Amino acid sequence: MSNPAPPALDRPTPENLRTARDKHRRSAADETLGPSARRHHEHAACGYDWALQAIDTDPDAVHRHMGYAAAYAEQARHHAVSSRRWTLVLPGPFCEWLTRDGRLPAAYTGNETDDRLLLAYRAGFDHRIGPEGGWTRTIPAYDTLAMWRLTTIATQFLDSCATGTGHSSADLRAAKALTDRLADLAHRQLAAAK
Repeated sequence: MSNPAPPALDRPTPENLRTARDKHRRSAADETLGPSARRHHEHAACGYDWALQAIDTDPDAVHRHMGYAAAYAEQARHHAVSSRRWTLVLPGPFCEWLTRDGRLPAAYTGNETDDRLLLAYRAGFDHRIGPEGGWTRTIPAYDTLAMWRLTTIATQFLDSCATGTGHSSADLRAAKALTDRLADLAHRQLAAAK
């Protein structure tokens, strides 16, 4: 069974939400998909179900739940097989900067690009490096829209580090490492698209 693309839900109706939810439930039960893809479909189905429950009472909640569902639906649709699993290692200083002051939303917003980045970030895991307390976060990098959003935010980090004021040497090293890693990811994605 192929992974369903979410229907266009500009103005959600109960019928459209049920259709989307049911498609993702069927995909979540499809044993030909891997466990991660099925889990993403389960989450998408839950998001559409929550939106359906709130459709008559809270339009803002419907919007947030649809963002959650769309982010998971996209992850399921683009879920890569293990041989093409791409990851990106984010330096700890960048992650601290990213999560400070709302650059990365704390919850799903209904903005598909931000929600997909939040989903990728939350799917990551931290690594501690050495006794000094350094760390990195490895995130899945196969969602090109999430990586595009991350790159635009990373550009802000790089620009702020370029000014030199208020940044430590660890921030500057993180900026250099992040630049190299994003360039490498873009190169790999471009090569795979050919």
